[in-house]
Amino acid sequence: MFPSLQRPAPPAQSSEGQTQAPKESKEGSEVGYFDPSGLERGAAALREIDQSGRSEWAFQLASMQEKTAQLAGHVEIEKQRAQLAQLEAQMGSVEAEESRKTLSHMSEEERNSAQHKAQIESALQARKLELDKEALEYKLNRENELFTQHESIRLANEHQLEEAARETMRRKAAFDRECAVSAAHADAEGRAQQERENIEIRLRELRAQHAEERSTRLLAIEEVFSSLSSGARALYEDQSKMVATVAGFTMLSLGIYGARNATRVAASVLERRLGRPPLVRETSRWTWRPQLQQWPWLGKNRPNLFDNIVLEETLSERLQWTTNALMSAQENGTPFRHLLLHGAPGTGKTLFARTLARQSGLDYAIMSGGDMGPLGREGPNELHKLFKWAATSRKGLVLFVDEADAFLRSGRGAKSSMSEDARNALSVFLHHTGTESARVAVILATNVPAVLDRAVLDRIDEAFEFPIPAYNQRYLMLQMFVDRYVRKPTKRGLGIDVDPAINDDYLAEIAKRTDGFSGRQLAKLALAFQNAVFGSGTTRLTMNLAETVVSWRLSHPNS
Repeated sequence: MFPSLQRPAPPAQSSEGQTQAPKESKEGSEVGYFDPSGLERGAAALREIDQSGRSEWAFQLASMQEKTAQLAGHVEIEKQRAQLAQLEAQMGSVEAEESRKTLSHMSEEERNSAQHKAQIESALQARKLELDKEALEYKLNRENELFTQHESIRLANEHQLEEAARETMRRKAAFDRECAVSAAHADAEGRAQQERENIEIRLRELRAQHAEERSTRLLAIEEVFSSLSSGARALYEDQSKMVATVAGFTMLSLGIYGARNATRVAASVLERRLGRPPLVRETSRWTWRPQLQQWPWLGKNRPNLFDNIVLEETLSERLQWTTNALMSAQENGTPFRHLLLHGAPGTGKTLFARTLARQSGLDYAIMSGGDMGPLGREGPNELHKLFKWAATSRKGLVLFVDEADAFLRSGRGAKSSMSEDARNALSVFLHHTGTESARVAVILATNVPAVLDRAVLDRIDEAFEFPIPAYNQRYLMLQMFVDRYVRKPTKRGLGIDVDPAINDDYLAEIAKRTDGFSGRQLAKLALAFQNAVFGSGTTRLTMNLAETVVSWRLSHPNS
């Protein structure tokens, strides 16, 4: 009955509940060998059910069991589907949460990456700026070092050039002095030779002149004696006239003798008290200069000594100390110091000494050593009078001797060509300056200090050398001289229109080109600008005109 609905018997299971795999055949070559014993048992079971009377029930039971099994399978499938749907829902929410977390993490990572990138870029930019700053500082330091080296080299070269120029000027001065001495010797020898050649002619002329003068004097004496004899005869004849004549001559002689002696005494008194010795060229004694007399006591209206004088900084500082000590010597009760100013011509020695003498607040007198020569034998006497006259000053007197080497030079030996008058004048000077004085301060100025007598140098308390001005001093001098002689109107109000190109930069260029020029030569250059303008008939100083003047002065510095 219903053999098609019979199920095959399940495979045999082992004691461990596992399905036993079909055994391999003894021939053992095939793996999937079919075992028909199960089918046989199933077929036998179906035959037994079919033969029994309850086969229909069995079939229904089997059908119901089959449906139950199918329903159970459907239920199990639905459960599996529900679980699968639930699992899928859970997986979706997990995936959504994971996606959200992933997106949040990605955004966080992107934000962190951006922030890190910004920090890295900022650090790189800062490092780059630091490197640029370090490179710039290194470059500036290097340029500064190079500039310092170049400046030191330039200053050293300028110093060497100035020293060479000074040495050249010293040698030139020595050469000029030797040439002047040689020329003087040659001139003296020429004149002596000429005098020897013309002596006979002059002797004949002198004899003839003396003979003529003798005859003239004899005739005059004869005429006078004849007149006297006639007058004496007339007086002898008239006694009253003789008495009156003798009395008149006696009174006249007494009057003349008394007036001469009185005049001599008055002259000596005036000369000692009020007169100015012949050697003094300029003095401030007994002149109306209240500002000069009041400066030492006021102490606040005294002008600055270096306003119109441009000197080297070290020299200016030393001179300032010395001048302050000189101006306050009377107040401090200290003796005056004797000074020596030496250097090349035109470097400001005379200008400084004159300015110091005039602005010291003391009496001052200015003399030149060249004035001693024409006085001859009277020179030592006049120099003696000068020092006595200077010692009578109550405030103290500054005696400035310009060209001191003219009569204070060495050469007092037995074999020297120095004249007796010059030796006497030197002795008088040494006598009056041998001891410290609270009345007279002596300032000597010379271009050649080496020719001064050693005793004169021993009297000097401090010596100052005035060198050829350097670049900075030349620049300041040019500014001062151009303002004084070009830009400032003249005494009659005439002004000069200056080209704007002639400014401080142009003056600095001229200062570089005038290396070796003295202060006097720079002043002459500024005066040459003025003369060129007025000489050309215009009132404007153009750049071409100024350059022409500068070129001419550079090629003819001593003209």
